[in-house]
Amino acid sequence: MHLMPKDCQHTHWDAIRTGNEDAFRQLFELHWQDLFTYACRITRDPATAQDAVQSVFIHLWEKHTTLPPVTAVLPYLRTALKHRLLNAMRDENLYQKHVDTFHQVAENHHATPAHEQLHLKETEQQLLQSINRLPERMKEVFYMNRVEDLSVAEIALRLGSSPQTIRNQLNTALQRIKHIFIVE
Repeated sequence: MHLMPKDCQHTHWDAIRTGNEDAFRQLFELHWQDLFTYACRITRDPATAQDAVQSVFIHLWEKHTTLPPVTAVLPYLRTALKHRLLNAMRDENLYQKHVDTFHQVAENHHATPAHEQLHLKETEQQLLQSINRLPERMKEVFYMNRVEDLSVAEIALRLGSSPQTIRNQLNTALQRIKHIFIVE
């Protein structure tokens, strides 16, 4: 890892806040590997780690004008990365819990009474209807992620969007589906 004096990192940070692309590129090159290694230790999945690190840097650039003044850049970046990873793991665990429950019920449907089978069919129908109510682009992103099993990075590349935009669309889709289920 390249060491940059703390004063120099602070100067780079201030330059990034004013939109200096060279300073941003240097910060990226300086901290990419460290953040990737940190994310891999947490996720144990290089693809997820790479998505998360890219997402942090994309967010930094997109929000560079509203970034706070920071003197300890690497700890700030690690904290931002940790929050992004925790949110991603929370969302994935919540989704997986629902999928597991649905599969468990579906596997046992032959042993359940007819009224429970009907309820399961109605629930499945309600799920499909709630997905169909999503805006077209959001439905496409949701389908690519949950049915085609594409990663956020793969979807972003395929659709020409940023990984953060794809994550936002997935999170919004899950919230809308969940809301429709609760309301109905």
